[in-house]
Amino acid sequence: MTINRGLGVYFFDDRIRFSDTTMNELKDPKYIHLLLDRNQKHLYIKPSEKRDNDTFKVVRHKDKGGMVYRIYSKGFVKYLAFLIGLPYPSDSVWYDVVMQEDGRTAFVNLNDYHVTPYRADQS
Repeated sequence: MTINRGLGVYFFDDRIRFSDTTMNELKDPKYIHLLLDRNQKHLYIKPSEKRDNDTFKVVRHKDKGGMVYRIYSKGFVKYLAFLIGLPYPSDSVWYDVVMQEDGRTAFVNLNDYHVTPYRADQS
């Protein structure tokens, strides 16, 4: 299953946003692992219910009648900009997310992004 605009990276405020559909497919986890294949520029997202040294906490809040799911990590977001060849900070980018057959892993091809000009009021 491909989720259009399933993940967004906001370089100006160091956050990654996940769509409702992405989080629903991952079974709404409290934490996630973000696994990078630097050579292929691929990102794998795996849910986790327990915190460890390699997880990111998923921050949730309601916005305009729906839920917003985010993680915050300046270091990770800055590294993503370097990896895909964008200046830091730069405009926001969106990715399509592909759920893998195991039903617990989401895949993102970091080479295939869509640029969205940064707006301070984006959520």
